[in-house]
Amino acid sequence: MKRFSILFVVLMFGFFFTPSVLFAAADEKTRLEELLKTVDQNIGIIDKSMNWELLHELGKKRLPKENIDAAKAVYEASEKILAEKNISEDFRIWTLKRKTFVLILLAYEETPRFFPRLITIIDELDGKKDYEILLREAELHLLLIGSVLATSPGVDRKVAIDLKSLAERMILFAKENPGRQADILIEQLFSRINRIPQPAQRDRRLAVVAPMFVQYFIESNRNAAAQTLIADARRVLLPGNPMIIAGFDLDGQPFNPEQLKDKVVLVQFWGTWCLPCREEIPDLIDLYEKYHSKGFEIIGINTAVKGDERTEKVKQFLATTTFGNKRKTIPWTILHEGIAATKNRKTITKYYGIDELPVLILISRNGTVLKLHPMLSTLDAEINAALNAIELTEEEKSLAKTAQQKQEAEIDREIQEQLKLIEKK
Repeated sequence: MKRFSILFVVLMFGFFFTPSVLFAAADEKTRLEELLKTVDQNIGIIDKSMNWELLHELGKKRLPKENIDAAKAVYEASEKILAEKNISEDFRIWTLKRKTFVLILLAYEETPRFFPRLITIIDELDGKKDYEILLREAELHLLLIGSVLATSPGVDRKVAIDLKSLAERMILFAKENPGRQADILIEQLFSRINRIPQPAQRDRRLAVVAPMFVQYFIESNRNAAAQTLIADARRVLLPGNPMIIAGFDLDGQPFNPEQLKDKVVLVQFWGTWCLPCREEIPDLIDLYEKYHSKGFEIIGINTAVKGDERTEKVKQFLATTTFGNKRKTIPWTILHEGIAATKNRKTITKYYGIDELPVLILISRNGTVLKLHPMLSTLDAEINAALNAIELTEEEKSLAKTAQQKQEAEIDREIQEQLKLIEKK
């Protein structure tokens, strides 16, 4: 009787337990089948009408709502599949690939929500086999989106991108995937930076990426790009460093920088053809007249980079053109880059990569750059502050001059080393 009772208990336990296991397995199978069906159907919708060429700019809805809804359905179904414990490794890989694929699409369309998730999944799968091709494609799109976010903050302020980290990631991608595609990626970043309309914002970003990319360009035999970037680096790193001012005046006489000693100097790169240059000259004349007797000087550098900018034409322009309501002429020294070019001298326009006008640079009494691209609205206060800075003793001036010479020599040495590397290539 005792044995019968034990057997009865075992049978009853089996009656209730075994079907529950079977039902659980059946439920899981049904659930996975439904999820798989969702993935297959919606991937088909995406594949049928997907066009990667449409993915160029953020903030623009390029794809039909049907595509976006399908991508979200695949993403959510993939999340649920991956949460299941009893799936094969092949099935997990298959699901992860589809999840990553739709994340690329969703990162373009709903950047704040899905772009961080794309970064996470790429970093999680990095280095794992079976994902190499997909990860390369995903990383490429991640860098493209990151370039837009880093260079156009107004596109989506909810997503913050560190430009330095982005550049480092871009260099790593280029080294691991050498070829035209990686080069285009870097070119697009520079193109986006150079399209920023505000010069100060543009140069702040160039100051981050230019030093990082110089060595990469040299190593990859992109010598022309390296030389251009070296010039950009010289310009954007000017604040806090000395600036070389050299050249020839309109009579062909070499300019003596000693005449700027202990003066606050404003350098204006300009051209007679440049309307914005001419528009800012009346304000500069007012500042010159207000502060010149206190130790303020302006040097105009005619870049001679567009049109017919012969010295005769510039002289005629200065002699016949007046500015502002008071009909005043330019009272400061003008250097002409065309003369330097004819003498086979490197122009400072080219040396500092000045490729658009106007450009203003404010220099302190000790010869170091205070401000790159100062605004006219704040320039009066900045000049006044620079003129009224605490006067240095003769000993301090001597030490400052020695430090400046050493700094100039170091900058020149670094530039020469970079150019030697280019020549060796």
